[in-house]
Amino acid sequence: MAMQQPTDTPFGLQPNVAAGLAYLLGILGGIIMLVGGGTNGFVKWAAAQSITFWGLYIVVMIALPIIGGVLHMWGLFFLIARLWQLLGLIVWLATFITAFQGKELRLPVIADLTTRLFPGVA
Repeated sequence: MAMQQPTDTPFGLQPNVAAGLAYLLGILGGIIMLVGGGTNGFVKWAAAQSITFWGLYIVVMIALPIIGGVLHMWGLFFLIARLWQLLGLIVWLATFITAFQGKELRLPVIADLTTRLFPGVA
């Protein structure tokens, strides 16, 4: 007999809505959906991956200007920051759209990091 996925979700939302909101609202949405109750694995994974991605995104956005200033390479690091922002926008759109569709999207590097940071979720 196959084990069924738990359907208990935060705030009684449908799993796809809860997962979509976890991505749509960034790191705050991930935290709310992760601690908001529920045992649904799809929602918990989306929330944990959202926290991991946006946490890393924020750290890099803070680090880039500092590194650019230290190395006196403002132009290069300005360009890198803009490319990082574009990547963030693309990932944000892809994650919340696929989550609202009820599909799981595991981001290549972020999924491994999420598995290490949130071992009970994966």
